[in-house]
Amino acid sequence: MRFSTVTLLALPLLAAAAQDASPLEQAKVQAQYYLDKFLSYIPNPSKAHTPPTAAAKAGGKTLNILTLHDWEHTIRSSVKPSSTTPEEWWVLITGGNKTCFGMCEKVETAFNQTAALWSPVPSTPHLAYLNCEDQPVLCNAWGAGPPNLWMFEVLPAPAPVIVRLKNLNYTTTVMKDIVDLYTTRAYKEITPYEGFFHPFNSLLAQYGLAIPLGYFFWVFTVVPSWLFMIIISFASRSLM
Repeated sequence: MRFSTVTLLALPLLAAAAQDASPLEQAKVQAQYYLDKFLSYIPNPSKAHTPPTAAAKAGGKTLNILTLHDWEHTIRSSVKPSSTTPEEWWVLITGGNKTCFGMCEKVETAFNQTAALWSPVPSTPHLAYLNCEDQPVLCNAWGAGPPNLWMFEVLPAPAPVIVRLKNLNYTTTVMKDIVDLYTTRAYKEITPYEGFFHPFNSLLAQYGLAIPLGYFFWVFTVVPSWLFMIIISFASRSLM
């Protein structure tokens, strides 16, 4: 039997095609497909959040967005190593339909208007959002829920960070409420938070356990209860 040059050159390609079409490769492709499909159902624990009204675009004070991976750097980066005066950060804890029942829009509007008003005043606090709809792990790690205002006073590490919490009303909060809280220094009368979930000072934060605990709580909210029952059933049978 005679083989042409083209046939001989095509042999490696035919071999590769045969290898790609092998049952093992097909099984791998099919398994990857189902794995990707399964992962697509898992909620993202850290998504970007964009305020509905971009006050910064209107010349307002910068509205920082805190995320799971950069929140501490965002806050700490504003503090000079030699600073003896704390940098103030006011963080609005907000959410969406699931975490705020779709009722945080009025509070966010007031916060955005405050950012625009404070734009020409550099001594006013830094402003930031923490959206529990998009950052559920971080909110769980802080023990935070909307709508709340977390007011931080940050000095260079390792100095303790003072944080005060202010509950905001879904329906009545307006810009004046936030501005008056600062201008009258009424927020200073709020007892500093020293609880178990303090983002900086708690033992959980100091030993790096806050974020893992946040993941733990988050898993319980996204995994169906029936799946937990199956896992417990298998575990109990294995022990028996």
